[in-house]
Amino acid sequence: NCIFHHCVTLSKYENNKVITFTPPDGTFELMKYTITKNIQIPFHILAIYNPILEYSKNVEKKFSLKKLTTNNKSIYGEYKNTNKYEYSVTIKSNYKGNMHASDVLIKIPIYKFSENVQVKYKSIGKTEFNNIDSLVIWRIKKFLSSSEHNIKIHLTLENHNQIYSNMNNTQKVDDLSKVVLQVHKIKNMNTVKFLNTYKMPITLSFKIPMFTSSGMYIRYLKVFEKSNYKIIKWIKYLTESGIYQYK
Repeated sequence: NCIFHHCVTLSKYENNKVITFTPPDGTFELMKYTITKNIQIPFHILAIYNPILEYSKNVEKKFSLKKLTTNNKSIYGEYKNTNKYEYSVTIKSNYKGNMHASDVLIKIPIYKFSENVQVKYKSIGKTEFNNIDSLVIWRIKKFLSSSEHNIKIHLTLENHNQIYSNMNNTQKVDDLSKVVLQVHKIKNMNTVKFLNTYKMPITLSFKIPMFTSSGMYIRYLKVFEKSNYKIIKWIKYLTESGIYQYK
């Protein structure tokens, strides 16, 4: 699916798949094309919620609790569920060689009924939390090939029954959150399963020089000039993200 600039001689392309053209003055777009198969995705993302459990000691209830042996001492206690969760996001680059992505910007949405949102760990870059849009923004200036980076976000959720009762009386919950919360209630999911099933899409923006997701490259470039003045031929590849989301 190709669209050519009007300066291209279409008959020659149809016969031998060589693009022949007489360029106009200035910068112009020679060709646009669309592909849907055999695309090399530059980044792979794994995002998962896990509960943060608290371990409490209790000697009196030792027969009904789990036994933990440490330093030759027996401690009886139990893990208690809290309203605290960790959102772990791992991003791995799929391009090879000496390539790198620059100005990588990752926007990680957090449900607006979350509280105490904090970035507890990041392997690289800088982060900030946009409280208005409920986004964790992660900036990585240079993302090398075949590398992996991780961020861990801690957050607190209200009891989901309390969320349902307050859902229509608060401005903190957006329309999308209302919908997924209702699905959560109907399907009677536990909170972790709900969070991992209905994660909102993570958005990336980036630039990768010398990389093409389509795998298409220019085999050769020939210039025919009757006046024989010196010509400098230069080919540059640059992949920009456009709309790049992980769901």
